[in-house]
Amino acid sequence: MAKIEFTKGNIPTRDELSRIIAEMKIKSHAVDDLLSLSQQLSEFERQYGMSSAVFFEKYSRGEMGDAMPFIKWAGRYQLYLDLKIKIEKSLERVIAA
Repeated sequence: MAKIEFTKGNIPTRDELSRIIAEMKIKSHAVDDLLSLSQQLSEFERQYGMSSAVFFEKYSRGEMGDAMPFIKWAGRYQLYLDLKIKIEKSLERVIAA
């Protein structure tokens, strides 16, 4: 569960607190999605005996073929990377605010 801490010097207004809570709810869904993708990637990694990063490099070079499991793995890995970046950027904005 997310934890929000405030000090005497940074107590938010009612509107700011509402915005922060709404952002945390959105982020928690994104984090849940990221965890789900991570579990799916782990299953592919166990099945094929390589990390998703190594697989994706090989797949991107055309070394893995175009079997449906590889297309799914590549798609999920790309979603994972995109979502991870999105979450990191969102956290950076919250920290900077």
